[in-house]
Amino acid sequence: MPKERRYTRFSEHLRQRFGCRVYKIALDAGLSCPNRDGTVGDDGCLFCDPAGGSGRKNGGATVPITEQMRTGMEGLRKRYRAERFIAYFQAFTNTYGPTARLKALYDEAVAFEDVVGLSIATRPDCLSGEVLDLIQAYKKDLYTWVELGVQSMREETLQTIARGHGVEATVRAVRALKQRDIHICAHLILGLPGEDLADMTETVRTVSELGVDAVKFHMLYVTRDSRLARVHGQGALQLMRREEYIRTVIHLLERLNPGILVQRLVSEAHRDILVAPEWLKDKSAIIREIEDTLESRSTRQGAAL
Repeated sequence: MPKERRYTRFSEHLRQRFGCRVYKIALDAGLSCPNRDGTVGDDGCLFCDPAGGSGRKNGGATVPITEQMRTGMEGLRKRYRAERFIAYFQAFTNTYGPTARLKALYDEAVAFEDVVGLSIATRPDCLSGEVLDLIQAYKKDLYTWVELGVQSMREETLQTIARGHGVEATVRAVRALKQRDIHICAHLILGLPGEDLADMTETVRTVSELGVDAVKFHMLYVTRDSRLARVHGQGALQLMRREEYIRTVIHLLERLNPGILVQRLVSEAHRDILVAPEWLKDKSAIIREIEDTLESRSTRQGAAL
């Protein structure tokens, strides 16, 4: 007998919406970031991998978007029997650049017949009115999302990780996206320096109240060439243990509005650059343990609301 689903899985939502298997194709458009080019900062966020931001798939920015899409679709069809696809601009800040260039990149990615959606990862401080109008225009034909790097709703934490913007930028971004009825996925990092369970709970409460449509939970991890790697090397960073992370995710799920989709329960760490924690290399096992624990405790998303 199949297990009862105890959180609102994005993959199941997509299957219900489109009637088939739908998968994201992660893309690297070769765009930069205001926290790297000197506009906001030069070294990026504390945790960021300088070689690829948060996306290192399908060949990277040296490969044309069309080829990244073809490679991604072929691989997902073979591995998961995928039938439809969402073009996901993942690496760095994908609303940062001239609008004409952004449009050309987005158009190239969604030109394939089997693409049903467009998802664009960005920072809260990189959503001008012109860019928002551009993204809104895709809603007519595509399931359109903005994946917003929220990370935390605690002002001191954003300063510690050198995010380059404050909480108010996130609030403004969410409100602007909601005004245009663009779907919002909030990325949240658990285990950031200086944060405890109460801080993470407050972040989840706040993004829920703001009305985001989905969340992604990420474990803070250390990549080889990040600034965080230097902090870790000096022994000045304490990462969450596997058991602690699982307990935290369950605690937060219980306090997350059940109408909010869960796009991710744990980070997908790239083995070639991962420094720590070692346990993050087995993502599937962590997801299974979270789901098994929800089952054994007879709890679910929103249970504590």
